[in-house]
Amino acid sequence: MKWYRQLLLLLPRKHRSLPDHLRGGRIGEDAAARYLFLHGYRIHERNFVSGKNEIDIIAEKNNTYVFCEVKTRMQDFGEDAPFGRPAAAVNAAKQRNLIAAATTFEGRHRREGKFYRFDVIEVYVTPAYRVSHICHMESAFTR
Repeated sequence: MKWYRQLLLLLPRKHRSLPDHLRGGRIGEDAAARYLFLHGYRIHERNFVSGKNEIDIIAEKNNTYVFCEVKTRMQDFGEDAPFGRPAAAVNAAKQRNLIAAATTFEGRHRREGKFYRFDVIEVYVTPAYRVSHICHMESAFTR
């Protein structure tokens, strides 16, 4: 992948004109992509769509494709969460959808010797739209 394409995948996307409930999610996905890059991951795609299914971030590290679901909460880390931890929203139905999209990606990008993993990244955003904490859960679920 050319270096400038990698850079384009890391640039923040427009979010100021979005409604509040979407704005936080966009900020969270941007922060998660930067987090992965800074931790040695190569970002392949963002918002990969396969039918009605979507994968937020597809990255690679150590010969492993990593399919990431990003969950953002508009609260400071450590506050009482009225809806629980963000990762709790990745239920069995959501996992099936992610697996289906990952299967499509694998079919299009078949490479020998590659491994696959499903991660969940929790991003906590303050009411002022600043990222306060990122929690990366590797191998959060399996097929």
